[in-house]
Amino acid sequence: MDAEPATHADFPETDPEALERLRRFGGDKLLGDMITLFLAAMPQRLGAARSGLAHEDCHVVEHELHALKSSAAQLGALRMHRLSQEGERLAKAGATEGLSRILDELDAEAPRVREWLGAARAREDG
Repeated sequence: MDAEPATHADFPETDPEALERLRRFGGDKLLGDMITLFLAAMPQRLGAARSGLAHEDCHVVEHELHALKSSAAQLGALRMHRLSQEGERLAKAGATEGLSRILDELDAEAPRVREWLGAARAREDG
């Protein structure tokens, strides 16, 4: 019997262990700084990717989603990482079809990531 392929819904959205690894590596200050930088850059990266798509510049989309993917993975924002990875792959192939849907999903994921990382940062500050 063949197993059905996994979907995004089959995977966790976040990985709290990623935050713990960063804390062990660089302490609370590094973790807090990384969260702050990511939360500031996330809307800029998404906006630049959307602008790149509007101008049919897949290189810009690829670049912005690559950066978002890497940072999201470091901070344990797994769903954002997977969506960015999928978008980066499409952009690299020059396939604009599907990118709008992925950017919409990333826009929907952004508030959840902001809330999750904001709560993690508040625990560090408190």
